[in-house]
Amino acid sequence: MIQPLQPSDSEPRFACSNAWGSWWTEPTLRAGILDAVERIAIVILFTSFLNALVTSMLTSFQAGQAVVIGDIMLLITETMMVVLVLFRRCAKNLSLRPMDWGLAFSATCMSLLARPFAGQPHAWDAIAALLMIVGLSTQLYSKLTLGRRFGLVAANRGICISGPYRLVRHPIYLGYVMLHTGFFLLNPTAWNLCVFAILYTIKIPRILAEENLLGQDPDYRSYMQKVRSRLIPGLF
Repeated sequence: MIQPLQPSDSEPRFACSNAWGSWWTEPTLRAGILDAVERIAIVILFTSFLNALVTSMLTSFQAGQAVVIGDIMLLITETMMVVLVLFRRCAKNLSLRPMDWGLAFSATCMSLLARPFAGQPHAWDAIAALLMIVGLSTQLYSKLTLGRRFGLVAANRGICISGPYRLVRHPIYLGYVMLHTGFFLLNPTAWNLCVFAILYTIKIPRILAEENLLGQDPDYRSYMQKVRSRLIPGLF
C-alpha cells in the first residue's frame, strides 16, 4: 500500500499564514491592525470634509465674498487632529470593545459632517467668532500639550497632567464645545443642528469610555482625584 506523503518538519512554515489565521485572538496584532484601520478611516473622512469646505471657501472667494473665519478655524483644528492621529505613538493599552470604537468613529464622523452656509450676516457673528477663537486656542494648546499621545479610540498612550489638563480632564473636548457652538451660530442650518445634537449625545458616553480604560492606570486614578471636572468646571 502506498502511504500518503507526510509534511516534513524541515519544510518552511510561513508565520504570516498562522498570524492571519488567528489575528483576532492575538491582542497585539489585533490592536495594530485596528489602529491602522482607524487611521485609514480618518483620512477618508477628512478628505470628504476638506473637499466640501474648500469648495465652499473657493465659491465664496470667486463671488467676491469674504471667507468666513469659522471655516478657516474648523479647517485648522481638524487638520491638526488628522496629523496627530497619523503620527501618534503606540498605545500602552488600546480598547478593543466594539462599543468604544463605535463611539469614537461616530463622534469623529459627525464632527466632519458639519458644513458651512453662505447666508446673511447675524447680530451675534462677532460673539460667535470670538467663541471660535477661544475654542480653537484651547484645542490647539491642549493638542500640543498632549502631542503624540493624541488618539480617537479609548487608549492609554501616556498620562498628561500639565497645561490645560490641570483644569479639566478633557480640555480638547471643551475646546470643541466652544468651537462648534461658534460655528453653528455662524452657520445656523437644520443640518448643522442635527449634526451637533447627535455629536454631543455621543460625546458623554465617549468620555466615560475613555476614563473607564484610563482608570485602569494608577497614575490616572490619582490624577482624577486632583482634577475633578471632566469637561466643564462645576458642571461635569
